[in-house]
Amino acid sequence: MNPQRSALDLDDEAQVLYRHLLRRAPATIEEHAAELGWTRTKAARRLAELEAMRLIHLAEGAIIQPEDPRMALGRLLDSEEAALTTRRQQLIDVRHSLETYESDFRRGQLLSGPRVPPWERVPASEVPAAIERLARSSQGPVCQVASTLGRGPGHLKAVKELRAEILASGRVQQSVFPLSVLEDAHWREFAEARSAAGEQQRYLEDVPLDFIIFGDQGVLVADEEEPHFQAPDMLLVRSENVRSMFVALFAELWRRADPVHDGSAAAADVRVLELLGLGFKDEAIARHVGLGLRTVRRRIASLMEEHGVDTRFQLGVAVCRRGLLDEEGARCGEARH
Repeated sequence: MNPQRSALDLDDEAQVLYRHLLRRAPATIEEHAAELGWTRTKAARRLAELEAMRLIHLAEGAIIQPEDPRMALGRLLDSEEAALTTRRQQLIDVRHSLETYESDFRRGQLLSGPRVPPWERVPASEVPAAIERLARSSQGPVCQVASTLGRGPGHLKAVKELRAEILASGRVQQSVFPLSVLEDAHWREFAEARSAAGEQQRYLEDVPLDFIIFGDQGVLVADEEEPHFQAPDMLLVRSENVRSMFVALFAELWRRADPVHDGSAAAADVRVLELLGLGFKDEAIARHVGLGLRTVRRRIASLMEEHGVDTRFQLGVAVCRRGLLDEEGARCGEARH
């Protein structure tokens, strides 16, 4: 049996005829065709479609009688909604089965022995596909260390969409950036977009290399030999021992890195002092804390007045002595002025 067609399947001509039938008194096919300026063959073809969907019926004397649309279309809507509910449940069942399928797949891999090398080189053109494969087949947080905003697969549309999908699913994604990215004019827009989506971000004075850890599956490491203006080739590391080393490295970098300020005035002042201590110029500080350049300079002047000092160096010494920067206070002696 053919599935019942939907009212959504009606083309423009069928809809014209259907509305004509609803507005006019019952009549024969010849009368309707004449009023519409159609041939009888054309009208008969469209009437057959309406009859197949049970929107009309032929009464005695070959008179075409439309059904009450509330009843006829309501029946079609009920059928469509039931089909949609069935399809939705099928998709839910498939999603619930993913874990079982993945478990079976892993068991098969264990029984058949290692079938892939512990590491392999991935050309830049194939990196987005590798990222998608690793993201979808792995479990656990996605942890990234990026040395620059100017290159890498993170700028590609497909990778951005995949990151958004991962974050929307509730999966943890953590990223460590170097403080040098604050000099990038596009930094704030980039960071805020990813942070708003749920990414956790921290900043470190310097990062050793670029890599991404995909939960329990593997690590993508950037080829440092590539020029910085090019998208890099990457090394895919599957070795469990090496992956564990990268997990430990990321944990240490994350521990040492600083989180993004929380947006309050007090937190912004602390961040201004931290960045001053690290030697950043006022323009870079303004971009990081999301304030205007003049506002940053007024805040610095206000902090100097509050602490009773005349120079920025004296301000750094004062806040360190008072322990206002917590862990940063212990590193004051290493700050650049």
